[in-house]
Amino acid sequence: MNIPVKKVSEMTLKEKIGQLMIVGFHGYEYNENLDKLIKEYKVGNVILFTRNIDNIKQLHDLNMRIHQEIIASTGVIPFISIDQEGGIVTRIMKEATFFPGNMTLTACGDAKNAYLDGAYMGKELRALGINMNLAPSLDVNNNPINPVIGVRSYSDNPEVVARYGEGYIRGLQDQGVVATAKHFPGHGDTSSDSHKSLPVIPHNKERLHAVELLPFKKVLNTTKAIMSAHVFFEAYESGGTPGTLSRKVITDLLRNELGYKGLIVSDCMEMKAIDATYTASRGAVLGLKAGLDQAMVTATYEKQLLALQLIEKAVEDGELLETEIDEKVERILSLKAETQPIMEEFFYNASYEEKEAVLLDKEAKDFTTKVVDSSLTLVKGKDIETGLKTLVIATEPFAMTIAEDELSARSIASAIKERQINVDVEKIEIRLEDNRINELVKKSLGYQQVVVCTYNALAFKNQANLIKELNKQVSNLFVISTRSPYDLFAFPQVKNYLCLYEYTPASVITIAKYLEGKIKPLGKLPVLLKEKVSVGASLYVGLDDYSLEDNLAYLEKLAKNKVDKVFISAHMPEMKETFVNELKVICDKAQELGVKIILDVAKPMMNKINFDNVFALRLDYGFTKDEIIALTKELAEKGIKVELNASTITKSDLQYFSQAGLDVSKFRISHNFYPKMYTGLSRDAVLEKNAIYKEFGMKVMMYIPASGKRPPLYDGLPTVEEHRYLPLEAILSEIRALEIDEVFFGDAYATDEEINTLVNYNYDEILIPVVVYKNVSETERQLLVANHRNRLDKSEYFVRSSVRSDGIKQQNAVDRNVKDITIDNELFKRYQGEVCIMMKDLPKDERVNVVGKALCSEFLLNKIDGGMKFKLKIVGEIDG
Repeated sequence: MNIPVKKVSEMTLKEKIGQLMIVGFHGYEYNENLDKLIKEYKVGNVILFTRNIDNIKQLHDLNMRIHQEIIASTGVIPFISIDQEGGIVTRIMKEATFFPGNMTLTACGDAKNAYLDGAYMGKELRALGINMNLAPSLDVNNNPINPVIGVRSYSDNPEVVARYGEGYIRGLQDQGVVATAKHFPGHGDTSSDSHKSLPVIPHNKERLHAVELLPFKKVLNTTKAIMSAHVFFEAYESGGTPGTLSRKVITDLLRNELGYKGLIVSDCMEMKAIDATYTASRGAVLGLKAGLDQAMVTATYEKQLLALQLIEKAVEDGELLETEIDEKVERILSLKAETQPIMEEFFYNASYEEKEAVLLDKEAKDFTTKVVDSSLTLVKGKDIETGLKTLVIATEPFAMTIAEDELSARSIASAIKERQINVDVEKIEIRLEDNRINELVKKSLGYQQVVVCTYNALAFKNQANLIKELNKQVSNLFVISTRSPYDLFAFPQVKNYLCLYEYTPASVITIAKYLEGKIKPLGKLPVLLKEKVSVGASLYVGLDDYSLEDNLAYLEKLAKNKVDKVFISAHMPEMKETFVNELKVICDKAQELGVKIILDVAKPMMNKINFDNVFALRLDYGFTKDEIIALTKELAEKGIKVELNASTITKSDLQYFSQAGLDVSKFRISHNFYPKMYTGLSRDAVLEKNAIYKEFGMKVMMYIPASGKRPPLYDGLPTVEEHRYLPLEAILSEIRALEIDEVFFGDAYATDEEINTLVNYNYDEILIPVVVYKNVSETERQLLVANHRNRLDKSEYFVRSSVRSDGIKQQNAVDRNVKDITIDNELFKRYQGEVCIMMKDLPKDERVNVVGKALCSEFLLNKIDGGMKFKLKIVGEIDG
């Protein structure tokens, strides 16, 4: 097949517009609707879904027909694209290789696998006539409850996402298939699915560049195409405009600021984030105006026709300039010209037998098997034992999102039976019935160990309920998540937890081999299994020091800054008689703003307050266990949660509540704050109590002080005593180590800066505030604010960073005390520039400069393990 390269100047307007559209269709065969779009409207690009694929011979023949028809009608080869990400988003499910998903690849711990994955996949796609893959997902999945990305992401670490994504892109494109990095500027930190609604990302530009945008910036010179996200980015837009339709995102940010030269394509315009507000057809016009090169309408023929007509009208009306259209088409034709020789060699001019040999190649399938086996991860606890009487309870797969499309026939239970593994199997539905839970718990009592394979237990609560009930009855309980590692959040009290990152034919066999004792879990978690830290603040109602007007203004400020929970005490001795009336006004306003009120109550107040607009009641001193049980049941009917006081609740109390039929994990629990100095808890006391609460699957809240000490006592309101004296960043860096899930300002009112720090803090990194001596050199200052990692061979004397730099002159060589910051000077030769934080007192060394002090606790320094990253933040200067 000899196809001349067409020029933009040789094309009609209709032909140009046809290059700007990517359309989908229904069925396994080339149909009348697709034929009309190609022949009458000159559409030049197609997307395939599972609905178009029966087997590889059918798919090959279908694609050959599409290529021939589009070339005959337009004189240009088509882009035939597909969402062949691997794992849960796989379109070609039979005969060809069922490739691993992104998080599975990362769990193996070898970035070379990402390149190989792309290369093997590229060979198979080009043999089928597919020259554009809508992958990889470069979203940083740092939101555990993200309903649409999850394991489609490589990691919650942007550097890891960038490294694996770049490898995959090179592998795919080395085989002549266009890679499409998605979903720009990032869909990872969303809690809604853009297939169904418009997600919002509220982060500022600094955060977006450091996290969400980082993987895209790393591959700008590698990836041939980038796909936009139907997500509203508050830092770049206003009025709820999705990124796909935003000129500020597509043109100003991606094209101009970041300097991207490649193709920019849209996600499907029929997703609700676009279609429900703008309509898919009008969305195509708006997206092209914003800077897209190609708009995608994947399902509805009528919407595809209308989009083409509206684009043509927009050009005629001057809304879209033909010169801009020409620039887009030039990029498209240029990229198609790159793929054309590959299509000619491996698709147009190759025999089907040659292509089939590639598609059925055992090497790619062995690669997948090895990767999935290696990804099995033991998160906590021990391995299962072979030879014990074992019950396996296994879910059947289920498509969680529209992106996942259809699922092929695969089953853990069937695999176990086919391999004749000596275990008993109970198959369960994703949506488990209550009576089935009772049956399974009863049956489990006759086994030495029970293994439960979950499938998104965070969404399907009865799977979690089954595990909680089994955990009470079964001493040897093992859980293997088969889709999302975040299932652990639904049953944190489980002692033995493993995970895979997809429910695919390969992962089903991996589980079977594990049950047989043929493989061991060698994977490493690609994500931190830590839920987001919830943040809140306090209000003091009915006190002379805090007027109702000021409280309402503060409440609005909190809501504006995304603080959605507020604590109010209803039994302070200084309260005025106006408390009840003021509280009602505050509660009404909070409901209007979407802020949840947690009300701290003593028994005398219970009959004086209307609780209708209260999210939770914190039961302080004076309530008996039976009263707590009765109140919990009564308040549950009104949708009000109960919060327990950590100072008064013991392990035996929690056992008592559990035996009374309450789900203890649903209680909120919070430590006290301590207004009087020297009455706060030690960190050890907090950890000791929290260990008990975590055993019951509870989430724990604690208080921290704001900088300005507030009336009536002026000593700050922390849970931990030493937090009275530390900078906010140093306190927040301890939160994870203290096993805290929620952190509230005890003081009212916190400053704007403090609230912003609290809301946007990255609790998964250690940030240490430092003060430096005034005579410290600029070179030393730059060393201090570099990215640090404690040496793997951790020293007991200091936290030791592996940074280095020349030109460090000797000065301030004095005795070194705990928390001093030091930098080795030029006398230390090979170690010159090494930054250390002292953990023990040491004598002076002429080769070591003391440059400042760390404003943090020794507890935090001890938590910086070997290999762990940390940062220093210069917050002031001192004389030295």
